[in-house]
Amino acid sequence: MTEHPRPLPAEPAEEFGERSYPVDEHMAGQRRAWRLERLGLAVLLGIVLVALSGLFASGPLSSRQLASQDGRLQVEYERFGRIGASHNLHVRLRGAPGSPAELRLGGDFLARQSVQSLQPMQRGDSWRGGLAIHGRHDERGEWHLFLTLLPDAPGLLDYRVEGAGQALEFNQLIYP
Repeated sequence: MTEHPRPLPAEPAEEFGERSYPVDEHMAGQRRAWRLERLGLAVLLGIVLVALSGLFASGPLSSRQLASQDGRLQVEYERFGRIGASHNLHVRLRGAPGSPAELRLGGDFLARQSVQSLQPMQRGDSWRGGLAIHGRHDERGEWHLFLTLLPDAPGLLDYRVEGAGQALEFNQLIYP
C-alpha cells in the first residue's frame, strides 16, 4: 500500500477551504454546523444559569419577601414552583407580647394546593374558602408560622394573607 502525501495548504485561508483529500469536505455546511453548535451551547448555558438563579424553583430570582406598610405582617415565599414539589411559606405577625393572634389565608390557598405541614401546630378554622389560624404572640411580640405547601395544579396562584389588621396579596407561578 502506498501512502499519498498530503498536500500542505499554501495559505492559512485555504485551511478553511473545501478539500477533496482525504475525504470530500464541504466547508459551507461545516461552518453552518459550527454556528449551530455555538448557538446550542449558548442556549444550554443560558438555561443552566437561569435555573441556578431560581427561575424554575428556589433561588435568588424566586425568593421574595413582602411586608405590610407598618411591618407588622411579613411573608416570605417562592415566586416560582413546580407541580408535585413542595414549597415553603413563612409568615411573621407582630403584636403585643402574649396577646392572641389570628392569621387568615385566602385566595387560591386551599383551592389549588394542600397543606403538607404547619409549624407550630395551631388551631385552624375554615374561613371564606381559606383558612383562619389562631395562635399567640411570644414574649417578643412575634408569631411565626411555617407552612409547607404542595400545589395540585399548574398555573398562577393568587394569595391573600391577613393579620394584625393588615393584608398582603401576592401570586405564585406553578410550572407543570
